[in-house]
Amino acid sequence: MFEVLQAYLAEFTYAGIFLVLFLCGLGLPVPEDVPILVSGYLSHLGTIRPWPALAVNLTGILIGDLMIYSFGYWMGPRAVQHRLLRLVMTRRRMDKVNRFFGRHGKKAIFFGRFVTGLRAPIFLAAGIARVPPRTFILMDGAAALISVPLLFSLAYFFGENLDAMREFLGSTKRTLLLLAAVGALLWLGGRLVRRWREKGIPAA
Repeated sequence: MFEVLQAYLAEFTYAGIFLVLFLCGLGLPVPEDVPILVSGYLSHLGTIRPWPALAVNLTGILIGDLMIYSFGYWMGPRAVQHRLLRLVMTRRRMDKVNRFFGRHGKKAIFFGRFVTGLRAPIFLAAGIARVPPRTFILMDGAAALISVPLLFSLAYFFGENLDAMREFLGSTKRTLLLLAAVGALLWLGGRLVRRWREKGIPAA
């Protein structure tokens, strides 16, 4: 799959990146991480420029997420009965997503970005539950700003070791642990900065 996407994105560059990631957001059965890694690798090779490629990655992902959220928001519970969605959103999967969403609320949107296979159902459930659009955009955007630049940068800076990196990231558990560690560090850093400000200590 990686080689096929590499050839496709090398041919269609930014438009190809946007289209693939937009379709991934709508439930295309392709791991979202793969086109991000491919575009980072193509930037490493000099085929495309890194900053526009990263911006297109984020734009395609967020618009795709917003589309499936909007479908759930406007259709309500009837969304899961749509014949196209029934091919991807089985009742068993939606029941699982609804329980997960019921327990975690808006945090499920943030963590849903890191769960391949449940990402689209969680965003659909957020729309059906009428989560405010601003909340959805903030939570999904915050998660995307962690996961997308991280994966893109790994492929861009360590392109020579791409095979080893793909093997490492091939484990969903390892990927989640890596992303959770980055998120925890950012959260801890924010807490420390707030405490320093409260005590009148200038942050470095």
